[in-house]
Amino acid sequence: MQIMTNSGVRLVRRTLGFLALGVGIAGILLPIIPGWPGFVVAIVLLGRRDPALRHLHVFGRRTLRAMRRSRVRQMRRLGHWLSAHYVGMRRSITPHLIQAEKMFG
Repeated sequence: MQIMTNSGVRLVRRTLGFLALGVGIAGILLPIIPGWPGFVVAIVLLGRRDPALRHLHVFGRRTLRAMRRSRVRQMRRLGHWLSAHYVGMRRSITPHLIQAEKMFG
């Protein structure tokens, strides 16, 4: 039995990571499926330094910033509420992600 090369393992991890990311996005859009487990699995598989994941993260942060600066009062309130929840979630999940990256590494 042949062992997969490092590039083959990387390709499988990226493929599974993007599949999990798709499940996470579907979970946001569909109320039946929870989205956050897909995002956590995608981050663990892809790694926090993956360029596509970094671009998605920057896009999300810029969207929250634009919502907080909106002229519409309800949009500003929603932006502040979502930003507070984002910061709390990030502070609680980041240490676990770092530990998982070291373990699966």
